[in-house]
Amino acid sequence: MGRALRIALVVAGIVSGYYAVRLAREYLSERRNTQVFSADRADDLLNPLRSVFLPAHRTLRHFDLQPGHTVLELGPGPGFYSIEASRTVGPSGRVVCVDVQRGMIERLVARLGDASANVEPMVGDAMNLPLRDASIDRAYLVAVLGEIPEPAAALAELRRVLAPGGVLSIDETMRDSDYVRVGKLRQLCSDAGFRQLAHHRSALGYTACFGASPTGY
Repeated sequence: MGRALRIALVVAGIVSGYYAVRLAREYLSERRNTQVFSADRADDLLNPLRSVFLPAHRTLRHFDLQPGHTVLELGPGPGFYSIEASRTVGPSGRVVCVDVQRGMIERLVARLGDASANVEPMVGDAMNLPLRDASIDRAYLVAVLGEIPEPAAALAELRRVLAPGGVLSIDETMRDSDYVRVGKLRQLCSDAGFRQLAHHRSALGYTACFGASPTGY
C-alpha cells in the first residue's frame, strides 16, 4: 500500500469518526428532547452520514411518488428529502413543502436556489394546512408526526387535502424521541378515516402508507 493511499485512509477514518460522534450526540440529544427540532440546528439534519447510511431515495421509494404528482411534504426541515422528491415528480409535478418554522423554510429556500423550480416552500401549521381540499396526490411525513401537538387534527387535515386515490406515507425511526409506534399510528389513521395500504419495515423503524377509507369517517 502506497504512502498516499495510507494517508487518504487515515483522513477518511478521522472524518468518518468525527461525523459518527456528531450523529451519536444528535441521537442522545433527540432522546432527551421531545419538542420540535429547532431551526437553529437545521444543518444537523444534513449530516453527511445520513446520506451514506439512509439516503433520501431509499426512504422515498416507498412513497409511490410519480412524475406529474402534486406532493405535500409536511415538516421538510432544511429539505433533506425535498430535492430528491422534486427530481422524482419531474418538471410536470410539484412538491409543496410546509413547515411550521420559518427558519427551516428559509434554510430550505437557500439550499434549493434555482435548482428545483417545482418546489413550493411555505410556512404553515399541520393542524390548519394552507391548501385546498383534494389538491394533493401524495403526502408524506418523515419523523414528524410525533412533534405535532395534535396529531389527530393534522391527520384530519391531511385527509382533507388528499385527492381521491391519494396516498399518505408516514416514516418513523426509533432514533427519534418522538417515535410513534405502529399500533398507535394505525389507530390514529383509522380514526381519521384512513385505511392502511402497505407497511415496510426497516432496521430502526418503518414506513406505513394509507389511503382514504371509502366509508369516510
